[in-house]
Amino acid sequence: MPSLNRSNMDAISLVKNQLIQAIVLHQTKPYLPVWGELFTALREIQKAGQHSQKNIHVYSIEPTGDLWYLYRENVFSVDLPGMGITISLTQEQFIDALLKGSFQPTLSITKPS
Repeated sequence: MPSLNRSNMDAISLVKNQLIQAIVLHQTKPYLPVWGELFTALREIQKAGQHSQKNIHVYSIEPTGDLWYLYRENVFSVDLPGMGITISLTQEQFIDALLKGSFQPTLSITKPS
């Protein structure tokens, strides 16, 4: 049974990476349509949260904060503890916010040596 659990964790990590790639693609090439990719990735995260009945940390937000999927409320929650703000959004609201440039993920960029 541990391999099944490990497989689910790997699948969630893959979906999170696909989500971040779609966000980065939209940042670099805003003329390309990415709504479908965002929708699909977020839907898979929702399914995983509902199936496991666990909140899922999706990614860290630039400059400080976290994005969570809260399975009981069925919302994406943006937690900005430095400002004391928590924002709950439906999937569609969150996608619209991403397309407008809000709640960007923190990207660890390695500089060439």
